[in-house]
Order: sequence, then structure tokens, then C-alpha cells
Amino acid sequence: MIGHESIQKAFEKLEREDSLGHAYLFFGDSQIGKASFAECVASYIEKGIFEVSETQLIDSTLFLPNEKGNIGIDEVRSIRRFLWQTPLSSKKRIAIIDGAESLTNEAQGAILKIVEEPPKHGLIIFVTHDPSAIVSPLVSRCSKVYFSRLSTQKIENYLIDEKKISKTVAHEVALRSYGRIGRALRLLNKETKSPENLSEEIIERIIELREAGVEKNSSKLAWLLERESLIARFNVNPNIQKKAVEYVASHSYN
Repeated sequence: MIGHESIQKAFEKLEREDSLGHAYLFFGDSQIGKASFAECVASYIEKGIFEVSETQLIDSTLFLPNEKGNIGIDEVRSIRRFLWQTPLSSKKRIAIIDGAESLTNEAQGAILKIVEEPPKHGLIIFVTHDPSAIVSPLVSRCSKVYFSRLSTQKIENYLIDEKKISKTVAHEVALRSYGRIGRALRLLNKETKSPENLSEEIIERIIELREAGVEKNSSKLAWLLERESLIARFNVNPNIQKKAVEYVASHSYN
């Protein structure tokens, strides 16, 4: 797992020593590999290989928000049934809940009971970019693992070494990924098709500024929102607009 090697070593050690907990909360920004890391943990427990398995794991299941964008009580009942079954090929039954911030209040109450009284062989991994959306009693009963963004250089090196692309393209993609390896890979796929959507670039900048503080970046945010509206209504030069967006996002604007 690129950029999360220290966390990987910690989980490998816990597994070797049979010291894994029964509930973990993986949190951090979106597109930084949290869910993939959870799948690697499941693969390591079942197959002894720390990588996303190319074949379906027997004793692990990924649970996602339903068509309404929620994880409700029905999904929690499915999680409970899955966890209480006896493992077939490993020591654990592992439920990975990706998008845990989508758990409804009712679902959070129900899954809290599971976390409080889990089966001996059960392991739940909650994955979220917004831990504040999860009730504190549930959060307090999980071992929390924070996933940080990666450096531009680390992403650039990965793209060159593993994806075999030129240094020029790797550098550009790494700069536009904002430390998110998932975003970098998505951008890399777009490089062979068409330039990145400028509105998406602006939205990413808005997210960055909001995370840094809405009040102190209010002028920049207002400008970017106006720019996004302008691009949506008119055919503007994307290169010029992109340079303007990058300049405003990185300099003071009042």
C-alpha cells in the first residue's frame, strides 16, 4: 500500500501475534486508499498476502450504501448474519463498511450493539472520510486509524515506477492529485482520453479551502464558486481559467 507502509506493518504484526481488535475505524480524506487498505487487511488475514485480492475472499464482505445512499437497518442485519457465521478459511469473519458516514441513526444504534458484543471471530472495519457523522459511543468502541494524504513526490514516484509513465505526465498528475492516490489514478486514466473537467478542478480547490477554514478563505471560495458558474454557462478558454483558479487558490484574494 503506497504511503501507508507503517500502518501495514502494524496490522501484520497484530495478525501474527493474534492481537487484532474487533472493530476499527479507518478515517481520512477521500481517495487516499482507506477502503483498499481494509481489503488488504482482509486478504492478509485470509491468504497471508497484503494486497487487494484478485479473487473473492470467502470470509470477508464489503458493505456499501444502498441505492438511496444509506446504510440502513437491513444492511446491518446482513452484517450481523455474516459475522456470526463460522469462518471457513481463516480465523476471522471480516465486514468492511465503506462509507460508514452513510449509516442511518437506527443502523448506528443496531451496529453499536454488535460492536459491544461481537462474536469472537468477528471483525468490523468502518471506513469513512467524515467520522463526525458517526455517533460518539460507536466511535469510542473502535480502534481509530488515521490515513493521511501522500506527498506529491511519493505519488509521482509511484506513477513512474509502477504505472511506467513519463516523468512529465507523472509530475503533472501528482500535482493535480492533492495527495490523493485514488484521484491520481483516476486522473491518469483521463490523460489518455481528454483533459480533466475544469469544474471538477474547481470543486477540488473548494474542498481544499473549506478544509483549511471557511472564514479565512471566504473571498477565495466566493470567487471560485462564481467561476464555476461562469464556466457552466459560457464556453471559456480552459487553460486560462485553470491558471486563474490555481493562482487564486494559492494566493491571497480580497
